Amino acid sequence: MRNRFFHLYLLLGSFFLAILAHAVFLYQWTRSHFMVGIDDGSSQMLPFKKLLYDQYTSGEFFYSFDFGLGAGTFSELSYYFSTSIVFLVSVLFIFLLETIGIVQTTDILFWANAAVFISIIRLTFILFITTRLFMYMKISWLPALLGASVYGISGMYFRHTVYWEFFADAFLWLPLLILGIEKIFREQKPGWFLLAVSISMIDNFYFSYINFLLAAIYIAVRLFIPLTSGETKRLKALWTFLWAGLLGFGISAVSFIPAVYAFLNNHRPAFEQEIDWMDFTDNILFTSRYIVLPAIFVLLLFMGRLYRNRTFRLFAILGAIGVVLHFSPLAASIFNGFSAPQFRWEYFLSLMAGGAIAVGLRELPNVTVKQFLLASLITVFLFIYTGSTDETLKWQSSASILVLISLFMSLLFSFSIIKWKTFQIRNAFIAFLLIFLIGFTNLYQVEKLLETGKIGQVNEGLLTGSEYDDPEIRELLAQIDKSEASRNYRIEWMEGVRNNTPIVQDFRGLSAYSSILNKNLLYFYLYDLEIDMGRESVSRYATLGKRTNLHSMLQGKYIILPKDDNNIPYGFTDAFSSGKYTVYENSFVLPFARTASVVYQEQQLEESPVLAREHAMLTGVVLDGSGGQSELPKAEEKTDEFEIAEADAHYENGILEITGDEGGLDFIRPNSDFQDGDLYISFHLENFAASTGFSLKLNDYSTTRKANDSIYRTFVDDLTLRTEASEKISLRLPKGRYALTNIEIYEEPYEVLKTQTTKESGLSQLNIDGSSVEMVYDNKEKAPYLTAAIPYERGWSAEVNGKEVPVRKANYAFVAVPLEEGKNSVSFSYRPPFFKVSLALSVLSLAVSLFLLFGRKRRP
Repeated sequence: MRNRFFHLYLLLGSFFLAILAHAVFLYQWTRSHFMVGIDDGSSQMLPFKKLLYDQYTSGEFFYSFDFGLGAGTFSELSYYFSTSIVFLVSVLFIFLLETIGIVQTTDILFWANAAVFISIIRLTFILFITTRLFMYMKISWLPALLGASVYGISGMYFRHTVYWEFFADAFLWLPLLILGIEKIFREQKPGWFLLAVSISMIDNFYFSYINFLLAAIYIAVRLFIPLTSGETKRLKALWTFLWAGLLGFGISAVSFIPAVYAFLNNHRPAFEQEIDWMDFTDNILFTSRYIVLPAIFVLLLFMGRLYRNRTFRLFAILGAIGVVLHFSPLAASIFNGFSAPQFRWEYFLSLMAGGAIAVGLRELPNVTVKQFLLASLITVFLFIYTGSTDETLKWQSSASILVLISLFMSLLFSFSIIKWKTFQIRNAFIAFLLIFLIGFTNLYQVEKLLETGKIGQVNEGLLTGSEYDDPEIRELLAQIDKSEASRNYRIEWMEGVRNNTPIVQDFRGLSAYSSILNKNLLYFYLYDLEIDMGRESVSRYATLGKRTNLHSMLQGKYIILPKDDNNIPYGFTDAFSSGKYTVYENSFVLPFARTASVVYQEQQLEESPVLAREHAMLTGVVLDGSGGQSELPKAEEKTDEFEIAEADAHYENGILEITGDEGGLDFIRPNSDFQDGDLYISFHLENFAASTGFSLKLNDYSTTRKANDSIYRTFVDDLTLRTEASEKISLRLPKGRYALTNIEIYEEPYEVLKTQTTKESGLSQLNIDGSSVEMVYDNKEKAPYLTAAIPYERGWSAEVNGKEVPVRKANYAFVAVPLEEGKNSVSFSYRPPFFKVSLALSVLSLAVSLFLLFGRKRRP
């Protein structure tokens, strides 16, 4: 009979191993260095955790105007943490500590400090759950713990945790899924599988997709390898997987359906580059950044005698399948939703390798010396061949030496076990392998993460300094806040290319960075208004291209610029300064909500220049439907008034050849009377060089464009840039060959905007509180519509004077509602898409599941 405290001991043992596996990052933590990536880790993971914690602990679960221009955080951040089980448990625990006074603040620095401890706890449960899975499969506890360690104490776990922390949560749910599959095959008990499906789909829709593909591979092989007598028949097992899986989906619906809708409502250009079927360049025996196969696993794979054991056969075959899939970019694309190849699924290979090792060590005494020698020759040959053909491999490196030591000791211990067949040697081998895993993973953290991945740079100095959370900017923000009666304004400011700076520094900004964003806003930026973001990249929007019309309509009241930046939007005046920066205030800010008497159609304006679309938004409302005005706003083209001069370049038939290090075209209009306003220049620009990104300058304005083969390229080549009125417009590009066509130049004197700012506003009693917006508007003009600076997305509902009214998509990406004459009480409310239906489905599915599992009398 097992000790009644066994599970406690196992949990403590897992905790001890998890601590040792984090030794490097625990040491880093004592030096105020953090287990956080310098790019996505600090630009997404930390800000999103801070944002969601602040929301959840204040009672707001669905929407935030502090995320970009406003977003449904429950659905759009479901890819990250909004429904993450680990994060939600962390929120509850930390909120309790904050309530009793142990935790004083939950700012960015707090979440950076907490990262390593959350990871240790997560890894503890990964080791515990996986060990219990292997023990359920009739593997004794010590080899099972070793197999779990091969899975959890791996480079991929730490790579996932550091760069994209929520990725690591998938390590928890895969063994739970496998356990559920085994329960159905062995005992016809669907409860664990139903639970695992529910948790996986609630936790993260993206990794539930990956885990279900992996589970399907496991089931497909498992159907033909029975492990115990009297197992569930194949058809009955498949039927059980089907109905339990459907019920699991139903339970998760309240989380999963809004998440999938947000994914489908996202916009990201299709990956159009060719994807190879196979690519064998990655060295998974020595240097792979994804997975380095343990030498003992490779050795065991070639011992034919072991395949007589069905459990080993199962893990070995699945491990071999995993190795083949590792070398397939096409498979990596399929696991990434048929997009760019991403090798995020390979923790499955670690799990199968761990299972094969756990079983193989038990069965080693049954292997003959002859079989061992043959397997050893093949294994040694593979290591020598792989190492000698890898030009990047350094034999004298610490990692290579450790791998070779592991290979030698695996051969030595395996031979000893086969020769003398004693448990003492096996246990000594297991101890060695555990020590090797801990040492190798700590070395991986140093070489691959701290050094190559630059994680060593993420410290308290970075997160509180001028490159991330500049104290000087904080003081300017405090001055702005002190001068404002409410928060109903926005500030254009970013630290470098960190689009989520507004979340970090607690202000409402004009930028966001997330893998899932509101498609309407992305179209607004990329296609409808052609707003340059200062840097081409997918999954982001930022700035308003220094275009005052847009600033004024979207509450962009302030902009913070370095003192040497003279590219100031029109109508922005110096408000106050600090040592390095100046705050400029917009003189023409329009109200948060405005009436619109003139209605235009998006389709009507398709051929209109961008400036005309801005004017349409200013003078009326642009709807996606019928009933538009016959007369459209005008924007007079002035291109013919400009002469074109080449500067270190040759331009003919739309082809621009830059001959100097930098060159381009000058558009010259001497003695122009137009001095007060801006010039908008639109053009189509493509770089003929496939793998070279480039910078683009237009007078004082500069931006960058991605290389054609970059997976982050938007493929949006129609650009509209604004520059201050002048007699010469200088367009500059680096040396190269470009297609430059459809050049158009327009004047913007801002007369339309100025006219709008003089109109009396009927807006009063505006209250914005997360997913609720309330206001009173006196519609003296008897206008048919009210527009508001609320990004349009499915989930918004509205009432006007107590009556529910339709919420229309207006001005390409925002909302409008019909209005009555006189005073109107207007309220907007947001709930995630299909929230009521999905909540009802979750409740119903949970009730049915409980009845099927516990409510009916079981047959003997």
